[in-house]
Amino acid sequence: MFERLGEIHELLNFIWGTVIELNEELREELKPQGFRVDLVEGIFNGYVFLDGEWREMKYPYPAFEIKPQGEIGATIQGFYIVFEILKDKVNKEFLEEFLLKFPKSYIYGGPEDVYNHRTKPVSYKEIFEAMKESEENVFNFEVEVRDFENPKETVRRELRKFIELLKKYELLDFPEED
Repeated sequence: MFERLGEIHELLNFIWGTVIELNEELREELKPQGFRVDLVEGIFNGYVFLDGEWREMKYPYPAFEIKPQGEIGATIQGFYIVFEILKDKVNKEFLEEFLLKFPKSYIYGGPEDVYNHRTKPVSYKEIFEAMKESEENVFNFEVEVRDFENPKETVRRELRKFIELLKKYELLDFPEED
């Protein structure tokens, strides 16, 4: 069980180091667009999708908020970008375009996935109906980035695409300036 401690150590150093570097770079890069990037934190109570099921991580993983309503982080599975969106603001056009642009994604609002690219490849119409029927008011739209060769570049590219899409459908809730 503990034969690969060196590999585990290197992987954890890699994901933490990459998230810390991304955080430093995005802090200045996103400021002109109205985003505030918080510092990296060790997050608990996360899950990874292993062997066809979500499994709790009892160990911390690195993540940071992109305010409003976003987060970037990494687990042993890869990197992720997630934005919270109010259910009432999601329309079929956004949902369809999100799924086309980000085929490796998840949509969830509570304990269950509404969409999981690994287990629930359903149409955007079915996902939209499931969201409407859900008692959840907020859904997380998560993009998976499984690039361990050039993760910073890939995360940045996917983040830009994600932000453009959110702006196109007016789904970012920037606070009013005083």
